[in-house]
Amino acid sequence: MRLQIKINRISLLVVLGLTVSTLMAQNKSNLRTRSFDTGWSFKKDNVSSGPEKEGFDASSWRKVNVPHDWSIEDLPNQLEGSIMGPFSKASVGTISTGWTVGGTAWYRKTFKLGKEDVGKKVLIEFDGVYMNSDVWINGHHLGTHNHGYAPFYYDLSPYLLSTGKDNLIAVRVKNEGQTSRWYSGSGIYRHVNLTVVNPLHIDVWGVNITTPKVSKTSSEIQIVTTIKNETNINSPFVLQTQLIDAKGKIVSTTKRDVNILVDGKTETKQLMKVANPKLWSVETPYLYKVKVAVLVNNKEVDASITTFGIRDIKIDAKHGLLINGVSVKLKGGCIHHDNGPLGAVSFERAEVRKIQLMKANGFNAIRTSHNPPSTVFLEACDRLGMLVIDEAFDTWIKQKRYEDYHLFFEKEWDKDLTAMIMRDRNHPSIIMWSIGNEIPERISASGLETRKMLVKRVHELDPTRKVTEAINAMSKWEEKTPAAFAALDVAGYNYEWKRYEADHAAYPERIMYASESTGGELLDYWNM
Repeated sequence: MRLQIKINRISLLVVLGLTVSTLMAQNKSNLRTRSFDTGWSFKKDNVSSGPEKEGFDASSWRKVNVPHDWSIEDLPNQLEGSIMGPFSKASVGTISTGWTVGGTAWYRKTFKLGKEDVGKKVLIEFDGVYMNSDVWINGHHLGTHNHGYAPFYYDLSPYLLSTGKDNLIAVRVKNEGQTSRWYSGSGIYRHVNLTVVNPLHIDVWGVNITTPKVSKTSSEIQIVTTIKNETNINSPFVLQTQLIDAKGKIVSTTKRDVNILVDGKTETKQLMKVANPKLWSVETPYLYKVKVAVLVNNKEVDASITTFGIRDIKIDAKHGLLINGVSVKLKGGCIHHDNGPLGAVSFERAEVRKIQLMKANGFNAIRTSHNPPSTVFLEACDRLGMLVIDEAFDTWIKQKRYEDYHLFFEKEWDKDLTAMIMRDRNHPSIIMWSIGNEIPERISASGLETRKMLVKRVHELDPTRKVTEAINAMSKWEEKTPAAFAALDVAGYNYEWKRYEADHAAYPERIMYASESTGGELLDYWNM
């Protein structure tokens, strides 16, 4: 038995009656997190420096809220010399990016610290910026982030001004040249948050929840919490963890005494048992929450809430995919991150609607081709019961477009892959991690070594899920696929359904799934 995903890109006009408020209410992952989406100043301009400085005159800049995608807007088209919507025959991306225009743009925003923020750590978190972004705080360059889809964050604390003074955040985004094979959008197109915490706090993405034992009568939940101590004293504290059901009732509580040294970091494991749990599945996507709190002298100094589901995933060549012991056949679609004429902006309602449409038309799985999706997209999959193959890269070292991610892969793959998995690992909807799509060097010596390196790292970060990769046609398939698939837990076949039977006979222990296909051959895939 083999796993099979049937891929069909479709456009539908069906809307279910579920509201965004119903699906998204009480789903913020951190009590200490504040939205930083509103009140930005924006200008599409390739000026190399200046806007990051306090005295720069940005009074003529347009006011925008993020998420924001300038490529889809009716901006003055400098390439054509007139206003003609977002499209241009001179677009360097041509048909791949829908004839839209990238370029360079700047975002600026000021904010003040309140009295309650004095002495705290302040971090800024970006869920996605396309692409090649630089961020400054009060003129200090925090860093460069090139991946257009992976999340990232910076610590603002050392450079913030005292209470009541304006702090200036500046972001430069450079989407120049041929960066993508599909519509990418441009700008800060996903949410931005500020996280404000005490020096003794739970780390960013610092709660990891797994379910090592799952049954309808009794399940175990393991919570691993990473705590940072950025004070100048050793800090004893109590780590309190509460399991909360969908109605808000506290199901279980556990506490543990912990001591962390000056300027240190520690991981603390806690195990909770739940009698008669409600299990997460495609049909019944029941969600629990875990609240982890840091208590000092019985006072809560930090707390984080994480949504998760109790479910068990097993994948092998004999039984295929089992969720909670039940066989599941994947009926999936490969979808990009954009929302059609809305562009790349990650609007909550649009992300929810996308999943509703697919559910209403029989789909139960999505491969996020070919990059990490938004957080709100994964939240919708969790709540509506949609399985996800979360994909990291479309390129490794060799290019598909001149200015795509291949320019940065060798230096930045670990940072970006780690960020994706650390952010996404608690989502019950995710059943596999994908490390790549149709990689040009997939069967070369360097490609084989890169694959082993990526798989090893994913297993270190998350040993609970299997790793796959979408591999397309190659010459001498019978000779070369053993090496190509050897390092993978699950072999992803792009457009190769005619090889299923022969490969299954030759390699009966190989777990196979259709990672990509065409609607025209849908019945052939399904019959196989």
